[in-house]
Amino acid sequence: MNLSRSLFVFTHTSHTILYVLLFSLLMTACSNEKDHGSPSRLKETTTQLPIDSSLLQRIDAYVHKREMDSLLAIHVYDITAGKTVFGYREDSMVPPASCMKLLTGMAAMKLLGTRFRFSTQLGIKGNITDGVLHGDLCIVGGLDPLVTSSDLQPLFRRLQSKGIKRINGHIILDLGIREYPSHEEHWIPGDLKRRKYGFFFQGEKRILQEIKYLVRSQGISCADSCFQWGPHPRQSLLIGKIQTPLSEVIRTMWKNSANEKSESLLYALGKYSGHKDSLRKHGIEYMQRFAKEELGWDKVTIHDGCGMCIYNSMSPTLLTSILRYGHQHPAYFRILQEMLPTSGTDGTLLRRLYTKNTKGKIKAKTGTLTRENGICSLAGYFYDSQKHLIAFAIMNYHLPIADAQLYQDHLCQLFVADTR
Repeated sequence: MNLSRSLFVFTHTSHTILYVLLFSLLMTACSNEKDHGSPSRLKETTTQLPIDSSLLQRIDAYVHKREMDSLLAIHVYDITAGKTVFGYREDSMVPPASCMKLLTGMAAMKLLGTRFRFSTQLGIKGNITDGVLHGDLCIVGGLDPLVTSSDLQPLFRRLQSKGIKRINGHIILDLGIREYPSHEEHWIPGDLKRRKYGFFFQGEKRILQEIKYLVRSQGISCADSCFQWGPHPRQSLLIGKIQTPLSEVIRTMWKNSANEKSESLLYALGKYSGHKDSLRKHGIEYMQRFAKEELGWDKVTIHDGCGMCIYNSMSPTLLTSILRYGHQHPAYFRILQEMLPTSGTDGTLLRRLYTKNTKGKIKAKTGTLTRENGICSLAGYFYDSQKHLIAFAIMNYHLPIADAQLYQDHLCQLFVADTR
């Protein structure tokens, strides 16, 4: 099991107090822990510090020397000085591809808090007599995007240690979602793969099949009629739980650009913003609200959380606004620094920008869509020769991916040309 994820087991001994916990209370206490203070919207700050004029000259010379028939949009912003270094069609609305995940992840941190943990819990309500549970077994899920059937096996083995051989009651599945994630109408079939979704996003039929196996593999007898979907009983004895930090979900989204995990998080945004159905729709609505209220942008088109739809649109200026917003909040910025791919080192930048002059100097989210038009984006941070933190976004459209990445990599080489 991933060391960042935790399995908690509650046991009885003659020296311990039996804690009967409210599942709903525990879910709130463990999962909704927020950062201290409520992060405010993006602040516009300027200083008397100068921008790096040589950086501006290098970018300007390259962009205007290499004019192309395809659409190019760039924004480079000096966060330390609070000033734009360079802009070229910076307000053009372009499909961001997987750079959309920057918005999804930032919206999730705002809504849930950086210390949020998805919690999957197993509990019982009733008495155990001669190996028979006279009551209900409860499985409560919090839409954890990463939990798999294998992760749940140690949790269900706790039933065996309780001596349960038969259930005379119900097995209640309170999982927050029953349907298989919907396919965005503009995706190409096969864009997202079912097998890459977590356990709770496999659809009602497959989830039920797996839960039956998990229970019966512990030698527990129960009829098919015992299994039912619905809310769990208010007072239940917690046997154990699995917790996954939000930061680990964001890692898979940003570092490895996991589309299925990003879409799963979209459903979680819908749930935790206060809705019980149409979770995907409400997740998108929350992202739009976040962009407007926190970043000051209402001109953004969102069709999904992963960026696979070619009708998503945002500008380089919006992408740098997301990065600036993240920097203004230390808890967010720590996650950005840790979870964004590092040039020539890991994630989707492992095989890009790996030369001595660029390796380790740039942290950025990549975005590529190999459609007939060619969509390629890159957005992230670097430090200039003055040690100023710079946010940048490069967006190419209607250009073959290999050519776009080469163009972006040349620009990035110019970004850090004077740094050590």
